[in-house]
Amino acid sequence: MRHSPNLRAGVWLALGGGLLALLAPVLASEPPLLVREPAGICSPALGDLPAMSWARCKGSAPREWSRLTESEGAAVLLRAPIPYGPEQTDLDAVLLPPGRSHLLGTDSLGRDVLSRVLHGFPLALIVGGLATALSLGVGVSLGACAGLAGRWTDLVLSRLFDLMACFPTLILALALAAAATRPGVASLVLAIGLTRWTGIARFFRGEVLRQRSQLYCEAARSAGAGIGRLLFSHLIPNALAPLLVTAAFSASHAILLEAGMSFLGVGIPPGTASWGGILAEAQRQVSPAWWLVAFPSLAIFLTVLGCNLLAEGLQEASDPRLSRMG
Repeated sequence: MRHSPNLRAGVWLALGGGLLALLAPVLASEPPLLVREPAGICSPALGDLPAMSWARCKGSAPREWSRLTESEGAAVLLRAPIPYGPEQTDLDAVLLPPGRSHLLGTDSLGRDVLSRVLHGFPLALIVGGLATALSLGVGVSLGACAGLAGRWTDLVLSRLFDLMACFPTLILALALAAAATRPGVASLVLAIGLTRWTGIARFFRGEVLRQRSQLYCEAARSAGAGIGRLLFSHLIPNALAPLLVTAAFSASHAILLEAGMSFLGVGIPPGTASWGGILAEAQRQVSPAWWLVAFPSLAIFLTVLGCNLLAEGLQEASDPRLSRMG
């Protein structure tokens, strides 16, 4: 990282995006972060999150958190810095430009844009990360089979790779997501992950064919190493650096694909906070609402830029020739 500005910038952008995704329920929430009830102190904002049921309020806490008073048997101790939930509507604050009450403005239902942009980080990073992991698993498995299993298997799988490469990724992902009976994060991950593995499979097949003729692979086979040991002990570790570079580039493409599918309204439930959904909301407006375009676009740009810089930095770190050129 000391000698690679790209890697350093990519790591910082990735850490910043991950931190915003992790802290989104704390930074932007209509329910308070801490409430004192007769039964003790609880957290309405965090109580509904997975593995946080211990923070759930035990009493009958009211829904109107902004009107919570001591006379109702509870008191707010700490509110979120942005006291608006991503799906909280306010018809008296429709399409407000950025201002003091709403720093990034509101949409056509009065929902706070900053809250929705922040809550779009977890969706983008979770879908991008899981879809990349799925495409890596499928691509590495099929690429290894093509490179190790023999001539006819290689021929059949190579034709499969060519056939999959003929289909436009977005169209295929839209078809898979539309076929899902339950739209949600799982359908998005499956749709994107099962359409992004072709390039990884072709790359890893080439790496296997290149490395299997090296002396260390021949020595391992002479020592009695089977295909499994050869793959997991020699081929994958020696191809790990370029695989990480490929995974970082694939993650940026997956995030862009998730934003495009959210823009088209496919794969996620209506009303879910997503960057593509905010852009689609901007398109439906008759009067210009530049803040609905600028801020989610900036979030997409910085996230994809971070993934690409991380990939380029990993490529420089794994190739000494590129490091010397830099």
